[in-house]
Amino acid sequence: MPLGRSSHTLLVAVLLLSSLIWHPVHIHAESMNELIKTVQPESSQRMIQQSDLIVYTHLNQSIKRWNTGKRLPSGARFVNAEQLLQIHEVLKGSVQAPVKLLTTGIDPLPQPSDPLNNRYTGPLADGDYLLFLKSYSQTQHYILNGGFAAVYPVYAGKLIALNEGFKAFNGKTIAEIKPMLH
Repeated sequence: MPLGRSSHTLLVAVLLLSSLIWHPVHIHAESMNELIKTVQPESSQRMIQQSDLIVYTHLNQSIKRWNTGKRLPSGARFVNAEQLLQIHEVLKGSVQAPVKLLTTGIDPLPQPSDPLNNRYTGPLADGDYLLFLKSYSQTQHYILNGGFAAVYPVYAGKLIALNEGFKAFNGKTIAEIKPMLH
């Protein structure tokens, strides 16, 4: 049965509106399956400048993981992970709770010496950290701004610079770091 002109116009309007309503959800779902690659910043100053959020936070073992549908030639799978940040203090930027860290890892894990570990960090272990983050996809998700160079475990009140980290931060307290961030 052919549609009249007004019915056809109404149908087109409904289809356009429904695509505006559903399209962002589709984009969001796709972006959550993207691989989160990290590149080490050239300097600590550059990392500070390019970070949208710098936080002293706690991460626990509550990790939501999902398969991205992508694989390495070896057959290993890329897996994305989401962790809730339990923020102690915001040192740069502003947040609205909840704030989540989004990372990509590889399953099974590569050998520790494999350079893929630096590019795809996977979820972080339970503990307190100073994290340098970039906002991701207009959501409450953030990604590491430089892989492990953006991750500083806090132990006994002092930062630990990992191998990829900037040594200028090593051994500093959160109070000692604050002036370095501005």
